[in-house]
Amino acid sequence: MQTDRFALFGIFGGFAFFAITALAQPFFALYAAELGASTFAIGAMVTLKALFPLFIAMPAGQLIDTLGPVRMLQAGSVLLLAGLVCMVLATGLWLLALSQVLLGGAIVIMASAFQVLVAKGSRESRNEAIKRYSMWMSAGSMVGPLIGGVIASTQADPAEGYQLAFITSTVATLVFMLVLTAVARRYPHPDPQAAEIRTRDVFRPSGITGSYRSGMHLAHLPPVQFGLTATFLIMFIQALYMSFLPLYLAENGFSTMLIAVTVSLKGLAGMLSRYGLNLLTRRFRQESILMGAGLISALCVLVTPLAVGSPVTMLMLAAVLGGAVGVNLPVSIMVMVDAVGDGQRGKLMGLRLLSNRVSQIVSPLTFGLVGSAFGLTAAFWSAGGLLVAVLGGFTVVAQRSLRRNEGRPAQEPAE
Repeated sequence: MQTDRFALFGIFGGFAFFAITALAQPFFALYAAELGASTFAIGAMVTLKALFPLFIAMPAGQLIDTLGPVRMLQAGSVLLLAGLVCMVLATGLWLLALSQVLLGGAIVIMASAFQVLVAKGSRESRNEAIKRYSMWMSAGSMVGPLIGGVIASTQADPAEGYQLAFITSTVATLVFMLVLTAVARRYPHPDPQAAEIRTRDVFRPSGITGSYRSGMHLAHLPPVQFGLTATFLIMFIQALYMSFLPLYLAENGFSTMLIAVTVSLKGLAGMLSRYGLNLLTRRFRQESILMGAGLISALCVLVTPLAVGSPVTMLMLAAVLGGAVGVNLPVSIMVMVDAVGDGQRGKLMGLRLLSNRVSQIVSPLTFGLVGSAFGLTAAFWSAGGLLVAVLGGFTVVAQRSLRRNEGRPAQEPAE
């Protein structure tokens, strides 16, 4: 019963966490632009959010296995608070850049910990928990921008409105940390002495490199390879949309509130898509669902310049993209966790988040370069075309692999 209760905290805690980050992050690019940042500078700062996690993703995953997900949530929330405080205090680009480094560390730690917290128990129970977690995560991504948009719209000066949204997100983080402290007192933390590696060893150079070797060893499993590839491509799309869509909409005359509604609708569609997951998983293989969601997402990027001329069309496109991304997250996690046992899921989530962060480095940096040189319209056209081509090729290769594996008996992982 305790496990069920803490899994519920993981589900609803994930909602709170993603609502807090979504309250602030959509306005980051707009605030940076108000401070005089170029499109390339914004892309470079967003890249910093993914750069720091490259060095801590696997050690963080190993620490989740050693200390437990709740202890690591506490550590991540400290980084989250520090990053938001930097956004509140920023009057120039250096402090804004630092905020992205800290937020990147917080997100990789806390997202991994939440995913481990809900991925417990039998295959049926954990898949159900993963679906609920993903739905509430999308709900947080929907509610956050709406709240932030309302708050930012109360100020006549756009920069002051964005800062007020950052302040609200900071206060919400403090409340979340208090709740997390109460949960930590009751959670049955694992015994660090019984772990395969001691906590102090994780922070040594040999421990850090060892954690990456240990995590990369999981990548030889075909389901893990498939899940990593699929989520890498769709997170590339997610990163460029979250980083540059608000700026692109502002360039095309969208108000702050309408931008917030567009981003929020994407989160709502992601949440509602969970209700169709049971039907999809009964009718199609999980791998086929991932490929379909990826192709739909890539097409959404490609047609964004056509949709941005009409608010109604743009809202419809955001809903379609949100639904595709909303399907990808739980299915990619389910494909991967089925391949490993409980004691390796921290490392697995660290590996997954590492793949995500690599995509989130490549995406804003390249998109920012093209956007600075040729404009955001050209950047959306070129990125969309490239993604459709890559995902189309991946679909062909993956389908051949699936046909070769048809008829092979499924194997349950060692729990």
